[in-house]
Amino acid sequence: MQIKPRIFDDNIASALIAQGVNPLLAKLFAARGIVESQQLSANLASLLPPQSLTNNKAMAKLLADAIADNKKLLVIGDYDADGATATAVAVKGLKMFGATVDFLVPNRFEYGYGLTPEIVQLAAQQKPDILITVDNGIASVDGVDAANALGIQVLITDHHLPGEITPNAACIINPNQHGCTFLSKNLAGVGVMFYALLALRAEFRARGKFENSAEPNLTELLDLVALGTVADLVKLDENNRILVEQGLRRIRARACSAGILALLRVSGREPQQTTAQDLGFYLGPRINIVKKTLTY
Repeated sequence: MQIKPRIFDDNIASALIAQGVNPLLAKLFAARGIVESQQLSANLASLLPPQSLTNNKAMAKLLADAIADNKKLLVIGDYDADGATATAVAVKGLKMFGATVDFLVPNRFEYGYGLTPEIVQLAAQQKPDILITVDNGIASVDGVDAANALGIQVLITDHHLPGEITPNAACIINPNQHGCTFLSKNLAGVGVMFYALLALRAEFRARGKFENSAEPNLTELLDLVALGTVADLVKLDENNRILVEQGLRRIRARACSAGILALLRVSGREPQQTTAQDLGFYLGPRINIVKKTLTY
């Protein structure tokens, strides 16, 4: 095995040092693509704004209208750790805004992957007004057509690469869809759903919904966002690092969901010492194993 040193720009390292970064760390950061100290921020204020995710404003308006009209929402999830956490974030988050919402995570070996026509038929038994996909849907052309034929509106939140044909959904948010200008293409499915909720809160703010009531605290969902992001092996770019770091802080403070505390307990891990490695190698695989067991 040959060890190759990372190449870095001395000018960038010097600039980081001038901004107060430790000289050794400056070289390490420069070798990893960091060009200014602001990129090292883990503050939520440094997140890319939710309105910069293409179609997110339109998604927020549709969700806000649906909640105001007491429409029945049904979240269509996926079986893996990202899909499971995205489903949980969607249901918990939408309920914070007063939505009537349920979820469905179908057996992919029986109904296929994504929003297939078969899954639409299964979902239709619950008589939803709107289907919301999480971590799937960008390739579900036939499934969306089947839902439209039944008069069920479809909202897609996904992060997978699109095909040549875009589903005829009422709205799609996906950083990797054609024409999306969002600066981070590495959001996991759970991250995309979290961004949808951020935009929804902004929409309700604009409508004056919180003038006489407290706003939902969406940071309560960040433990799930962190778990799904790490478990899905997406790149931890600046934006994802903030989501993961903030989620880890909540877990370490035990201000997280009971499910995550239970997974830590059966994994023999201490919440106060939780790291991204614990999410990726202890918690995420346990969700995937359970989901696959239930699927079979």
